[in-house]
Amino acid sequence: MNSSHATPSGQLYRSAAIAIAIAWAMRLIGLVSVLILARTLTPADFGVFALAMVTLAIVDIFSALGLRKALLRVPDPDRSYYDTVWTIQLILLAFLAFVLVALGPVMASFYQEPALAWIIAILASRFLFYGLANIGIVDFERNLELGRDLKMRLVVRLTSFVLTVAAALILRNYWALVIGAVLQGALHCIASYIFHPFRPRFSFRRRAEMLGPSLWMFLAAAAQTLHSEMERFVVGRIGSFGTTGFYSVSRDLSSIFTHDIATALNRVTFVTTAQTGTALGQAPLRLQSMLGTYALLAAPLGLGLAATAENAVHVLLGKQWLGAAPFLQLIAPASAAYAVFKLIISCLQASGRARFAAFLAMGAAFLAAAAIAVAVLLGAKPLEVAAVALATVAFSLIAAIAILALAERIGMAGLMFATARPFLAAGVMLLAIRLLGPWTGSPLFALCTAAATGAITYAATTTLLWLITGRPPGAEANALTLFTTQWRRLRGV
Repeated sequence: MNSSHATPSGQLYRSAAIAIAIAWAMRLIGLVSVLILARTLTPADFGVFALAMVTLAIVDIFSALGLRKALLRVPDPDRSYYDTVWTIQLILLAFLAFVLVALGPVMASFYQEPALAWIIAILASRFLFYGLANIGIVDFERNLELGRDLKMRLVVRLTSFVLTVAAALILRNYWALVIGAVLQGALHCIASYIFHPFRPRFSFRRRAEMLGPSLWMFLAAAAQTLHSEMERFVVGRIGSFGTTGFYSVSRDLSSIFTHDIATALNRVTFVTTAQTGTALGQAPLRLQSMLGTYALLAAPLGLGLAATAENAVHVLLGKQWLGAAPFLQLIAPASAAYAVFKLIISCLQASGRARFAAFLAMGAAFLAAAAIAVAVLLGAKPLEVAAVALATVAFSLIAAIAILALAERIGMAGLMFATARPFLAAGVMLLAIRLLGPWTGSPLFALCTAAATGAITYAATTTLLWLITGRPPGAEANALTLFTTQWRRLRGV
């Protein structure tokens, strides 16, 4: 279980590229799956399944002990560390599976849908499969061997995709989604032993060392899960199954284009930050560059999806899903902002400030919960709940950057501008698409035209803002250097 602590820039860039490739590959398969399933099943089917998955997400909070991250922060772990993490994880997830089975009838009564009891009970088996999975695959992240991880995930996702679509074509109801989710967990478990030679054993030898730092990571993960799922929980209660389906699919589409890319990059930044062993305040330009890079990727995708919501939904999902477009206009920008917020949490955890990260995550979750609760008490509708959620995420991101700068004694302006420039450029892009529209022709042609217009506008505005602010070091400068290098290589210079 040896690892290399040196991370050459070439390997780092390759790992980041592979991490993004993993995210896009997984979500491309997921997108194709959604395109097929959305034309086979109804919004109500997705709504029922979404309510079951909300229940799983709530229970799953208690599985997020942060053991994998704690293991990644150990410089040179021996076998006993891996065995201890696997043992604790298996016991915990098995217990939570039983909790889910017991909660099934309660949630069925709460949502007045009897089928939920059986759906939740069957989905609980996913916990057992993930608990049994080979902990050895954590080495893919430790050693930045993300190519092996990509192969494993592709095999699992492609196989489960084929089986889920087949089930949908045969059953034509929400049970196809249930079967697909369970099979994905089972296939992941099997693949983890095929792709990595490690074989875990029962052990509690390192429990104190692993559970100590993981407590704060658990609190941060729990807060982030609550923050992400509370809207779906509330919408499921105050809206119909169809509305919940619209909301759920909007969240999935937003995640494909924003959140999942950032999550994939977090795998690389967490490992590299942990390996440096230095506080964030000792490398302010590095932190500024990371925030800017995440924003540079997430902002145009999130706000671009919002700007083209109606045509995007029409092309990707079909006319029966047009009711999801208003939700997408609000959820996509919120997802982009929250992706950058999660980077801050991850960097703090990797640098040894897990307690600070937990308090930031819990504060953002509490703010969102309080704002949504007040909105519901005042009679807010599902769309208004999504608007409130967007506002709280934007505020949480700004507050997190300010608090991070003060805590690490870093210049606040640099961090703020690095994050704000991409979002401001994306805002100009959104306005340009809206002002130049509505686009004529088929929804596909209109979507492509709007996307091209948005890309040109975003690139031009980003460059202009970077020049106006004095060409500061960071994401834009790195992107320009990378582009120039590749251009010269293509020209043979």
